[in-house]
Amino acid sequence: MKNHKINLLYHYRKLLFYNFNRFKDNNYQLMREYFAQILISEIEKFMLLRNKKVLDVGGANGEFCKILNKKRNCNVINLDPYPDSRIFSKTIIGFADNIPFNDNEFDLVIRRGVLEHIPIGKQQQSINEMYRVTKGMCYIVIPPWYNPHAGHQFKPFHIFPFRLAKCLSQLICRKKLSENSFEDGNLYKITFKKMLKMISLSNFKIITTKDTHFRLHFLTKIPVIREILVPSVAFILKK
Repeated sequence: MKNHKINLLYHYRKLLFYNFNRFKDNNYQLMREYFAQILISEIEKFMLLRNKKVLDVGGANGEFCKILNKKRNCNVINLDPYPDSRIFSKTIIGFADNIPFNDNEFDLVIRRGVLEHIPIGKQQQSINEMYRVTKGMCYIVIPPWYNPHAGHQFKPFHIFPFRLAKCLSQLICRKKLSENSFEDGNLYKITFKKMLKMISLSNFKIITTKDTHFRLHFLTKIPVIREILVPSVAFILKK
């Protein structure tokens, strides 16, 4: 397989820039395209992507699909329930727990930063569906709940009960929040430990885990520590 090396200094500069500027101009799109390139580098250690059939579950507007199609000529489909503005033509409206494709249809199925927005009762089914439609590999990224980065609009106070988390977010971070619960804010708890259990129940096998942000991959191997210190972990799976 190809040996891709990520320049850590360049990568950290990118992280710092996007952390403070991701909602300016078209930086959010550029950020997603950058992480799509990281996905390519990680997957191609195990499977060449050129001309493969790929499904992006919850791919938003299709930035990842665009890069995979451009860089590797992949036959990519973007599946999202609420695409805002489609920048990739092959976008289909659909839900992660009921994927509208046949068994074993894709070489690779990806899902980044989506599972924490799926209701608890549908999370396992959504992973089972990814297992069903892939004939090869799967790439799932989650923000472990106890990392300060994981709380979206409530971070870093999301680890507290909702009322306290909302109060602190408004008082300290000056955020205007109208939600009456985490669920109302489309945010659901997902931990590394729970992810391991759901992967096992789905019959996927774990190839490896990656720290997609800080690239400190060894931290993903340490129980408890990985729940707190890894802001975004990728599970690379095979059927």
